[in-house]
Amino acid sequence: MVVNTPHVPAFATHQPTRAVELHDDGDLTQVLTWNVETDRRRIRTAAPNGVSACDIEPDGRHFWWFDADRTDVGVWRRQPVDPGQTETGRLAAGRDTAGPPPLALTGLPPGRQHGIAFDATGRRAAVCVGTGRQTRCYVGEPGGPGHLVAVSAGYTALVDLAGDGNTIALAARADAATAVSVVRLTDGRTDTVAGSDQQRIWALEFRPGDRPDPELLIVVETPDRYQIGIWRRDRGIELSSGLSYESEITAHWYGDDGRILVQHDRAGRSRLLLADPGTGEQITVATPSGTILDLAVAPDGAIHYIWTSDSVPPRRLVTHPGTATAQPARRPRPTNHPATPAGRTELWTDQPYGRIHSFLATPTGTGPWPTLFLVHGGPYLHDRDAYDPRVELLVRAGYAVARTNYRGSTGYGPRWQRDFNHRVGLAQLEDLAAVRRKLLDLGVAEPGRTGLCGYSWGGYLVLLAMGVAPADWAVGLAVCPIADYPAAHRGATAALREVDDELFGGGPDDVPQRYRAADPTTYLDRVHGPLFIAAATDDDRCPPDQIRRYVAALRHRRVPHRLHWMPGGHHGDAAGQTRTFDELLRYADAVLRPDRSRTTAVDGRPYLTASQGGR
Repeated sequence: MVVNTPHVPAFATHQPTRAVELHDDGDLTQVLTWNVETDRRRIRTAAPNGVSACDIEPDGRHFWWFDADRTDVGVWRRQPVDPGQTETGRLAAGRDTAGPPPLALTGLPPGRQHGIAFDATGRRAAVCVGTGRQTRCYVGEPGGPGHLVAVSAGYTALVDLAGDGNTIALAARADAATAVSVVRLTDGRTDTVAGSDQQRIWALEFRPGDRPDPELLIVVETPDRYQIGIWRRDRGIELSSGLSYESEITAHWYGDDGRILVQHDRAGRSRLLLADPGTGEQITVATPSGTILDLAVAPDGAIHYIWTSDSVPPRRLVTHPGTATAQPARRPRPTNHPATPAGRTELWTDQPYGRIHSFLATPTGTGPWPTLFLVHGGPYLHDRDAYDPRVELLVRAGYAVARTNYRGSTGYGPRWQRDFNHRVGLAQLEDLAAVRRKLLDLGVAEPGRTGLCGYSWGGYLVLLAMGVAPADWAVGLAVCPIADYPAAHRGATAALREVDDELFGGGPDDVPQRYRAADPTTYLDRVHGPLFIAAATDDDRCPPDQIRRYVAALRHRRVPHRLHWMPGGHHGDAAGQTRTFDELLRYADAVLRPDRSRTTAVDGRPYLTASQGGR
């Protein structure tokens, strides 16, 4: 069920033949070093919980990796790129085994990693770590002591360290009064860039090179658009009038001549543009139709990117802008594709407040079919023209699968993402219900056999829907969900608390009525089930205790359900994900396809009882 997604490399700026990247090594992700010239690769870490972040120093001699426990709390470590004389260099045997490498910066407390950056020479490095309800930023010489240079309440991310090593940029919430803080390390002077609910500010990176006056690339979000700009200390923000987009973008400096590489996402697909911020001129960088999941620019200008489409698993591709395949940029125009009896299609559902976009996959033959909505999380994410093994397995099992980009999803502009008046969960359920009605009208969904399946925030929407609109959904399948929103808010990470604060307009103590309206526990007396709930024992995003209490309430009310426990954190491991999805699918079959005898019992016990709430 799990597809190993490749990762883009991080290149050594002054030694372009050396790079590091994350590599899915069975159940865990480790760091792999890559000699670009010889194409020789070695796995260089054996972290017991895997590695979530790594980078390479500009001279290419050492790389850094974050060594974390199951709750994502850890430290940065540093080790040479070249393996020791005793190593063979084979992919499976090129690991360091003499104990953990030394700390990358000494004197830092363990915490959650909030970013890493090097100056142009590599003589200075900066990291941010989250410790409890604070973020602490340190700067130091690699391998030496880290010096505390900034402390902030809540979640703050390190954006970048300027090339001269004397300035750092930090990012808080994009609508905060301190959306961006630029700290000059020589004298401690801090310049702030204020955001607001009418102008959100996203800081991206400093222009490469050892420049006395740093230039910070930013994106400004207004209620209608996204614009690229450059912040300078003496001029503030200067926007490029020609680089304006109706839906989400991210951007990177491309080389040191001032050009910018823009990734523009619209209606579930990506395009790359090479832009001149001075003139506003853009050319399209040739890429296949589909979704770009990540990218990195090599020192020679080659763009390494992870690409996928609904029929092709993620793969790494390389393109060189400026070749004969580049074309003038054209804005994509989404079209409405009517539902077809089989295969892959798109569906646009008109509502007074806008058009709801869905990706639809159906089995061969003619409908109607039992149907599952595969609800994405976030909510600031979106389903895309991208490969999802769950879709393939569900369609093969005989289900129609709808992936709906409800209000709150990215990829459709600021208004679609934010204009639902803090009606968290309820607005999204209205969108799912509207698409459900359309699929019934089109003869795609089978009446009485339509359910919801969601992970994380998508799992939250499943639980909420089973209480708010129990007559609409025949089954709910929720993996690592929010079951008690106020409790989840208080027990989650600082970064997630800030997401909640933006969604609701405050915390549970500030706007309790909004949390009450959005909380699945509010509607427990209306839940009929059946429900499949999977939870992770060490989940710090959707804490397990609030799920235990919700399931206990289901058991007390004798609501048919099943609780499945997974080891590890929010995302678990590959084996655990596969087992969970298999259990989930068997439960769905028992409800929506009871004729399939393989799913009527598990370990000799029927699925649909009210008492199965324990481990």
